[in-house]
Amino acid sequence: MIYKAYYHWGLVWVAAASISLEALPNQDNRYITLRAEGESYKRYDFFFKLREYFESTINRSTLLPVTAEREAHEGSYSAKETLKFNQATGVVNYKIVRGSGKNSEGVFNNVQGYCDMLSAAYYFREYDFTKMQRNDTYYLNTIVDGGLYNIQIRFLGNETATDDTGKSYFCSKFSVSTIKGNVFKGDERITMWLSNDAAKIPVRIVSKIRVGEINVALTSASGVVK
Repeated sequence: MIYKAYYHWGLVWVAAASISLEALPNQDNRYITLRAEGESYKRYDFFFKLREYFESTINRSTLLPVTAEREAHEGSYSAKETLKFNQATGVVNYKIVRGSGKNSEGVFNNVQGYCDMLSAAYYFREYDFTKMQRNDTYYLNTIVDGGLYNIQIRFLGNETATDDTGKSYFCSKFSVSTIKGNVFKGDERITMWLSNDAAKIPVRIVSKIRVGEINVALTSASGVVK
């Protein structure tokens, strides 16, 4: 899936970044490889340079992660994070190498069912939304930048959303909590529309960020690995 991210600049929305999401077959059929990349257009790098790369290997049966890595460049911040999950024992080993030199590594215990951010998003997409009533809340346990977080997702109902080409989709609408960092202050909510069908494609995502507001719209989509 390919997306275009717009930034609210003054009175207009300007195309500022591209994002790609993939679910790929793994050499081992027990697993699926997830990959996401985001990149601000070079003409806007002077304002806020963004380069993000995520890759997660998840168990095909449980959809929980086995390994994950992230390379982030957000303005002046940069880091490379690796995670190794043992879902059976509830142990996660992590290591973070930061551009600032403030590196960290360690072990989390008793964290069965925890995900990295990319696998958490895929895991939630596989949830049966038809079970949810308006304002029902779903929680995802995640590990981000060496911390444990409980992401709150609230169902807001169903409505139509359009992609970047103007195509309409009947969607389930959600409000998602954020994590404080270089992009978010931590008190914002992300509004997300997922197609209300078997594909559950993220069609549009809107959120306030530290330096304004973003609007991410689907430009193209193809089949995903099951």
